[in-house]
Amino acid sequence: PKPPPTPAVPILTASSGYLFGTSSGTATCLFSAAIAASISFSIGRTVLRGYVEQVLEDNPKFASLDRAIEKEGFKLMFLLRLSPLFPFALSNYLYGASSIGFWPYFFGTVVGFAPGTFAYVYAGRVGRALTLDGASS
Repeated sequence: PKPPPTPAVPILTASSGYLFGTSSGTATCLFSAAIAASISFSIGRTVLRGYVEQVLEDNPKFASLDRAIEKEGFKLMFLLRLSPLFPFALSNYLYGASSIGFWPYFFGTVVGFAPGTFAYVYAGRVGRALTLDGASS
């Protein structure tokens, strides 16, 4: 027989809800994600930005897109981080290579990740309630 389908939930995020509860788990995950995103952004800014600037000189359409990213940085990051479709790790390097400033990137990332992070952490807390807390009654 086939096992029942299981929902796709980020394991570490849900685990923090299971282990630390909703508030502390959400804070821990957002703090960790912010550190990881900042490091990747910094690597992208120092290693890839020079190459991107050369490409922008040769292509005015990309240059205008890069200026728009710089101008609307926070809003863009916030909206992109709300979507689970973009891969977190790879995109951090690419955002570092763009002209977005660090602080709009950072705050857009943290605020945009908050709703999804809370939902996954809460799912972990519910899992704990169904397993450990429910077993004691």
